[in-house]
Amino acid sequence: MRHRHLVALAGMIALAATAGPAVAGPLTLLTYIPVPAGTANVQPGGAFSSFDISFADPVTGNIFIADRSNASVDIFSGSSLTFLGRATGFTGQQATTSVSGADGVLTVTSGGITTLYAGDGNSTLKVFNATNPAAPTLQQSISTGGTTRVDEMAYSPLTQQVLAANNAETPAYGNLFSTTNGHSPVALTPPFKIAVPAGQGGIPGGGMEQPAWDPKTGTFFVTIPALAGTNNPGGVSEISTAGVVLRTIDFGTLGITSCAPTGLAVGASGNLMVGCGNVGAAAIVLNPAGAGSIVKTFPGVGGTDELWYDPTTNKFYVNGNNGTNATRFFVLVTDDALGGIITQTVMLPVTTSAHSITVDPFNGDVFVALAGTLAVNPCPASFANPGCIAVFGAVPEPGSLSLIVTGLAGLTALAWRRRRQS
Repeated sequence: MRHRHLVALAGMIALAATAGPAVAGPLTLLTYIPVPAGTANVQPGGAFSSFDISFADPVTGNIFIADRSNASVDIFSGSSLTFLGRATGFTGQQATTSVSGADGVLTVTSGGITTLYAGDGNSTLKVFNATNPAAPTLQQSISTGGTTRVDEMAYSPLTQQVLAANNAETPAYGNLFSTTNGHSPVALTPPFKIAVPAGQGGIPGGGMEQPAWDPKTGTFFVTIPALAGTNNPGGVSEISTAGVVLRTIDFGTLGITSCAPTGLAVGASGNLMVGCGNVGAAAIVLNPAGAGSIVKTFPGVGGTDELWYDPTTNKFYVNGNNGTNATRFFVLVTDDALGGIITQTVMLPVTTSAHSITVDPFNGDVFVALAGTLAVNPCPASFANPGCIAVFGAVPEPGSLSLIVTGLAGLTALAWRRRRQS
């Protein structure tokens, strides 16, 4: 009997030597990060009540959030989950979002230098050196030729260009900026405005939302909330690095009846995840090849603004709501050729706004800005002012090694008891 126990123990030890690490479990709320009120904050109680785009720097892991309440871009550490500093000098929250700022945000870190690009409500693109997040310095403020905000952006590492959309102009348009030549617009025909042509369904009030760079095609894609036609659901335009709108995929021709596209991200599969601004609409997985085709839809995932793709987890993170504060959420969708599946739905606290999301590229933590007011505050009451950043992360589940160690302990105890009895 003792010999059989020893053999079993030896086998389990050998198995333990080949056991894998612990497997990450589902996302859960890890913590809230306070957003300190700055001198430019005029909200009641110094609230963090208005914000826009969130962006995770893929090199530093720092998190950048456009904070209209503080007329700034706030910078947080993805590792220590703390506030680091802010880039200031934006228009802040005005009477309408079309002239408020900061808005669109992205960073490019190269050669140890982090450059922050941020859109402002006065139609300017602001460029900061944010290498020291505690004290970003303004390098340039570039007019984009309009009177309303510079909104969402995308970066092409192939051509080192930033595409920025002026979504509130009539018609909406984009501009391309070089990140290597003084950040000036690239050599396009003046006035450097890229709009969806009428021949592709472009209309004055069509808008232009979240762009994304596609390394497979070497082009940009951008969501267009509305195209020509009664009750048109909108679509997606493809833009070359020379600033030419190559084509526009009209969702109305693909059987979609309601969308108003907003968020957009490109997955490793080559599929595009499109978020729909209309409450009650479905998130759309689009294959842009050929004339474009719908791969899959996710009913009930509507009311979306920004969304994110994380190459480490190979998942899309799509926010949504059904029109009420109590049912704001985000979903995790796997990226594959078949369109993916929802692996988790994460409910958010009651808040007045939660339309922005980004993911830490190193550990997979998800950052969701939560607006707070004196009347509705989703954050800890101990914080100095309402509103905060919620951080969700995966708690590792016990791997096979820990389970085997537990089994070894039990088998050892059993063998010891039997030796005593004999």
